[in-house]
Amino acid sequence: MIGGWILKIAIALAVLAFAIVELGSPLLTKATLDGTAHDAANDAAHEYFQSHDPTKACQAASDDASNGHADLAHCDIDDQGVVHVTLSKQARSYLLRRFSQTKGWYNVRVSVSAVPK
Repeated sequence: MIGGWILKIAIALAVLAFAIVELGSPLLTKATLDGTAHDAANDAAHEYFQSHDPTKACQAASDDASNGHADLAHCDIDDQGVVHVTLSKQARSYLLRRFSQTKGWYNVRVSVSAVPK
């Protein structure tokens, strides 16, 4: 009798832990990607301020993205010299990314802008 309750509690805890990991993964990925995107935009803006070369600035952003295990999806510098960077990263998922309704949750993108200083 007690063994049955323990088994039910263990299964419930395992399902709850799986749901927390599965649903929390995109949130955690977005939080870490946000920091990486800010670093990339700031470094690109600093490089652009120093060199006035958009290619070098975007390369600096790309290096930061690679160091953060992310992809540089977009890098642009507008007429005022503001750097716009978008990074993307695939969040970890064991189950929900396989369904078309929830697949997009795991393709995380963060866009950040920075002004050269």
